[in-house]
Amino acid sequence: MFVSTNYLASSLVQPVAQMQASLTQAVQEASTGQYADLGLQLGAQSGQEVSLRNQTGLLQGLTSSNAIVSVGLSTAQAALAAIQSSAQSALQSLAAGSNSADPGQEQSIGETSLQSLISAANTSSGGQYVFGGVNTAAAPMADYFASGGGAKTAIDQAFQTTFGFPPSDPAASTITASAMQNFLSGPFAAQFQGSTWTTNWSSASSTNTVAEISPGQFAQVSTNANGPAFQNLAQGYAMLTEFGAAPFSAAVQQTVASSATALISSANDQLTSTQATLGAVQQRVTDANSSMSSQLGIIQTEIGTLDNVDPAATAVKINQLTSQLQTAYELTSRLHSLSLAQFLPTS
Repeated sequence: MFVSTNYLASSLVQPVAQMQASLTQAVQEASTGQYADLGLQLGAQSGQEVSLRNQTGLLQGLTSSNAIVSVGLSTAQAALAAIQSSAQSALQSLAAGSNSADPGQEQSIGETSLQSLISAANTSSGGQYVFGGVNTAAAPMADYFASGGGAKTAIDQAFQTTFGFPPSDPAASTITASAMQNFLSGPFAAQFQGSTWTTNWSSASSTNTVAEISPGQFAQVSTNANGPAFQNLAQGYAMLTEFGAAPFSAAVQQTVASSATALISSANDQLTSTQATLGAVQQRVTDANSSMSSQLGIIQTEIGTLDNVDPAATAVKINQLTSQLQTAYELTSRLHSLSLAQFLPTS
């Protein structure tokens, strides 16, 4: 059997190619810290690795959505605080102005406070109205002062129907305190309840947004402008706006001021309750994030155990392959340089 030097040199091509591929893979693993072919490395454990990564994706997704929820809740809390501050200011102004001779003071308090309420009720976060319930796309509270507004028109009609003349008519001075109280607690109060409220005042949904804040844990993560706090504030402010400067008797003026004060005071307490409810949800979201963060740490450690290479062993492998390749290259070079002519006699 004859064996040429070319045959010997060529026989090293395949082993060299294999070592080059192994070296490339080892270098990649050293760079990424993970096995290049997880399926081959993990074998039967591949399903476990996929499951762990799915869990990671779920927890990361919920954590991201919770960040949006948290911003919305914080925005709602800030708006509620502003509404409450405005209510307290209105109460102080009403108390301070109880002996004032200015017939327009109560009307001014009502207008300013109602404008503030509408603005705060229409607060948005990330393009979504925080007091819209599940209807986050539409501004929750209509602008009472807009031309042709349905709420103001309905109140004017209710007063006209009850007394036969508008509040600005001089005949308003003939209205008794008891008649005014019956109107305020009857036809006027009805403007802020049920379908009349949702038709003329609010576009919000009474159903609040529910979100999954951790696997299998759901929470109501919003509130809406159909709550009694918003209705009572709107009623009290509108009462002052419409009747605060009317030519009523002193007794009727006192009835209006007292009724408005009672509504605003009640709403102030209801706002505190709403803030506490949202605060509890905020704490649940915080706790859920903390729990998911701990779970993510554990899962990522498990994934690392499956996926990550041993840096020291990989470095040794790279050194060994590099040395073997260098030896193979040197041997191949020497074999190619061999020639029969080197061994023939020269004479």
